[in-house]
Amino acid sequence: MASVKLAPFAVFLLAAFLMFPMKKVEGVDCNKGICNPYNTMKKKVEENPNLCQTHTECKKKGSGNFCARHINSDVKYGFCFASFSEAQDAYKMAITSNIKKDFLKIPGTTAY
Repeated sequence: MASVKLAPFAVFLLAAFLMFPMKKVEGVDCNKGICNPYNTMKKKVEENPNLCQTHTECKKKGSGNFCARHINSDVKYGFCFASFSEAQDAYKMAITSNIKKDFLKIPGTTAY
């Protein structure tokens, strides 16, 4: 009895899905209310000579030899610097300028 009552509803849903097909859906990265498609963000990172994930990526881009990563594990990229000491100087300057504590994570060092 219940299946007889639901049959018209099922036909209606089927007709609605066939009449209004879904558009192609892509995932986007939303950060603080600003949403950007993933491909656009990836392209921006690849084009920016100062953003890196590894030391070899900095060397390949020609913007330095050292990639200083962020402490925040959600941020997958760091900044390219010419040397470890230059990264340390930028780290110290960021701490003293009250921009944000723990601005850069410098691997292999202890806390200051």
